[in-house]
Amino acid sequence: MSHQNIHRRFLHNAGLIVGGRMTFGLMNLGTNAIILRAFGAADLGMVMLLIAYIRLFGEVVKFESWQAVLRFGVIAQDRGEQTQLRRLIGLALSVDALTMLLAIIASILLIPQAALWFGWNDQITRLAPWFMILIVFVTNATPNGVLRLFDRVEIIALQHGINAVVRFVLVLLAVLLGGSVLHLAWAWFAAFVISGSVTMAVCAYELVKRDMKPVISLNWRKTGRIFPGIWHFLLMSNLISSGPMLVTHVTTLIVGAELGAAQAAVLNLARQIATGISAPARLLGPLMLPDYSRLSGRGDWTGLRDLLVQQIKITAITVLGGGAILYAVLPLLVEQLFGAGMLAHIWLFRLLLLTALINMLGFSLSHAMFSANKGGTALLIQLAAMTVYFGIMFSGIWGIGLNAVGFAAIGFAITSRGLSLWIGRRLLKKRIKRAGQTNDPL
Repeated sequence: MSHQNIHRRFLHNAGLIVGGRMTFGLMNLGTNAIILRAFGAADLGMVMLLIAYIRLFGEVVKFESWQAVLRFGVIAQDRGEQTQLRRLIGLALSVDALTMLLAIIASILLIPQAALWFGWNDQITRLAPWFMILIVFVTNATPNGVLRLFDRVEIIALQHGINAVVRFVLVLLAVLLGGSVLHLAWAWFAAFVISGSVTMAVCAYELVKRDMKPVISLNWRKTGRIFPGIWHFLLMSNLISSGPMLVTHVTTLIVGAELGAAQAAVLNLARQIATGISAPARLLGPLMLPDYSRLSGRGDWTGLRDLLVQQIKITAITVLGGGAILYAVLPLLVEQLFGAGMLAHIWLFRLLLLTALINMLGFSLSHAMFSANKGGTALLIQLAAMTVYFGIMFSGIWGIGLNAVGFAAIGFAITSRGLSLWIGRRLLKKRIKRAGQTNDPL
């Protein structure tokens, strides 16, 4: 596939994901605005803490099996090795099943302590054990990878849309019928189950259509030998990809435990606006992993570099133009969505918006490192960024409150993107020089 075709396909898939994220991100904002006005920040915060607790365990155990399906699947797919691809998908599914089971058990055992830390009421505490089944639906790892491998990214966009629509409708019903925080929690539950089930169902359909029934074996060691380096890849990708998500959910839980559920709700609202801006870029990175893997597998480092440079230029233009507009209208947006009282936290919204814009730059750098077998380097960059983040947050959270989270997020973004760009540039120049290729524009 030519570099032009790769870029054209990327833009098509990017349009699907970004368009869906923006549309349904606005719906999610509307949902939370309704909850805030009808129930208050404390009830919204309680539900957010429960969901953060579920996601924390899901992130710890998911092992990024979907990335392994992409990284090793494209090679088997290009070679026409259908049996190998079936074995790979079977291995990924079996890893998912075991790790999710362990996560559900651990999360249920720790619920009594979590209820004390986060101030859950009796209703939420009694409900929480049943909610741990959501770990299966929020993780959804292997089906995600299979859909990306078969270029069905529109289903991933549809999943987010279904989640947003179901949650909005059920929350609206809860408000109209005079429901409680219990009904809000069930709205989240139903949204995750329905949207996650759609992804699983389409994944199963695609596998059946292609006569690709997964070959599942409990002998992981034997199956792993078919794909040299897969266990190292799984470990590295899990550690690296889980870092930012763990930071997000751990921060929510810390804020809830130390500052209260209402402050956790404010943090979630500010983060939702920022995430609505940066999440599309974060989701676009994995779209490039199959093509990066093909280019690195062929030793085409110049082609890989050109793709990276092209994307950084396009993203920089978008950030400069769109960022200035967003920053200017942010106070009006916050007031209209959440009420004038939320303007007391406007600096948190500004800091997280700036973080989102920084994160958009070089959104696929870590995936390029993965494709070049530099997962260890990406992990060290991630650890450095997390160290900066928690250092800033813990030094300020009891002094300047939620704004400490905003400054910490900026520190994380600058460290992560800055080191990735600097180290990635040096690595690429070495690879190109070793391959005897020239004309380095970096």
